[in-house]
Amino acid sequence: MGLRLEVIQFHDEANTSVVQRIPPEGTADIKYGAQLIVAATQEAVFFRDGKAMDTFGPGRYTLTTANIPVITRILTIPWEKSPFQACVYYVGKQTFIDQKWGTRQPIIFRDRDFGVVRLRSFGKYSFRVVDSALLLNTLVGTQGKYTTEEVTSYQKDIIVSRLTDMMGTLNLNLLDMAARYDEIAAGARAKVAEEFSKFGLELVDLFINAITPPDEVQKAIDTRSSMGVVGDLNAYMKYQAANSMSKMAEQGGGANGPMGMGLGAGFGMMLPGMIHGAMQAGGGQAGGGQVGPGGAPGGGNFPAGGPSPGMPGGTPVFPGAVSGPGNLQETRTTAGPLDFGALAPATINPVEMIRQVATAANYQIADEPDQLLITVPIGTLRKQKVAVRFDRQDEAGNKLVSFLSICGPVSEKNALTLLRFNTKMVYGAFAVVPQGTGEALAIQANLLEELLNPLAISQTLSAIAWQADQVEEKLGGGDVN
Repeated sequence: MGLRLEVIQFHDEANTSVVQRIPPEGTADIKYGAQLIVAATQEAVFFRDGKAMDTFGPGRYTLTTANIPVITRILTIPWEKSPFQACVYYVGKQTFIDQKWGTRQPIIFRDRDFGVVRLRSFGKYSFRVVDSALLLNTLVGTQGKYTTEEVTSYQKDIIVSRLTDMMGTLNLNLLDMAARYDEIAAGARAKVAEEFSKFGLELVDLFINAITPPDEVQKAIDTRSSMGVVGDLNAYMKYQAANSMSKMAEQGGGANGPMGMGLGAGFGMMLPGMIHGAMQAGGGQAGGGQVGPGGAPGGGNFPAGGPSPGMPGGTPVFPGAVSGPGNLQETRTTAGPLDFGALAPATINPVEMIRQVATAANYQIADEPDQLLITVPIGTLRKQKVAVRFDRQDEAGNKLVSFLSICGPVSEKNALTLLRFNTKMVYGAFAVVPQGTGEALAIQANLLEELLNPLAISQTLSAIAWQADQVEEKLGGGDVN
């Protein structure tokens, strides 16, 4: 303990200090006659014997303590140090602007469109100290907040807590929140200001810069924008089918493999309609209306007299063929009849075809006895499981591939409503199927195995999953199946 008198002051160079204790480590035996200097933007509170003795505004003051130089040193020999301990708290009285706040952990929020989502929020606030003694006796003294960082950290916790409560009571849609930031901030400001006043603080202003969902929800919003909304089954199926086909094309798939043969089968069924539409659209002039040698439209594929009557766009004549009087049955080839008997039908493996379509669409696949269990994402936040079975036949003995997705528990009061809705179903129909020891409501669709093709698989998977998810959400609001 020195004999010289102290000059106590705190220079806040950054002008950002809310509270600062001198000495920082606790208390000291401040001498009788020590000088206390308080700056224009400060207020000092002098503590002695554990109690706030006085408050000092800007200026210079002489402190009177029980620590008199030399005499105190002699009188306090029995003790390790002087029992007359004191300290000074400097409190900033300026308005502290540009204080940032934000959620450390996401806020759980129930949204009408996206269900339960996690939101993060951040912004800025400003405050000032209006009662230094109250601040020190409540927040600093009882909470042990001795530094500016600790005080502002506690303030941010209060803001996030009150904002969470405010958002829960407003019942706003996530997509509508951006237009209501001012109203949300005003409501939170009133709640936070009341809490701040308990500690001798005044909340000057509070701003919300953003309320953002996590990355997966933002991707769902982007997906919804790009495809026009997941709420349209037609748009959703086209979107899913287009993605699946493009990914299968990128991955390749030889013409001899199941995928190549499946694509061939699908396009084989569509080809006659495509030719028919193209010939009608061209008015019987294939090749964009060009005239071939001998005056035959389409580069010589029709007789010189033009398309034969009675056929859409005319009767095509193959090279080396002799045309009859406009009747396809009378068309004869000079090389003799074509014999297709040597060609064996292609064998399509339905399990591999479905597996490749699901893999191309990035669906999860689980192998189970007699079926594949495929998990189809609905947007980004929800998903639906579709069971694909291969052990069923129709009444004529034709093999079927069955697509089935559980919607929820069976309820007799919903039976008539679901039956009426069956008339509007695009793919499949409602059915009651066994599940465990009971029964469950499901949507089911069957495809003939011999007519299976990737486009039909992609569309059926998407449609069954989407429709079942919509029903499940209506029945219970969850995403179990």
